[in-house]
Amino acid sequence: MQKRVEEIEVELIQRIYKLFLLKFNGNNSEFARATQCSETTIRRIFRNEQGITVNLLLRMCHVLNTSVSEIFDGLLIRK
Repeated sequence: MQKRVEEIEVELIQRIYKLFLLKFNGNNSEFARATQCSETTIRRIFRNEQGITVNLLLRMCHVLNTSVSEIFDGLLIRK
């Protein structure tokens, strides 16, 4: 189960990263300010070195003009 959770998290981060590139042109510091977290946290999350909290996921979705349900859309949770 843990492996599947990690796979899901990687997929979610990839989806967020694509939207981040479109809206913030890869500018980690602007994205960090907009989501009210540190740039280090953003970098670590995008490198899959750190997990993402629900709170930060909600803030990221908000600044990326998307919803959590859109980020999870089509993602197979159970295998």
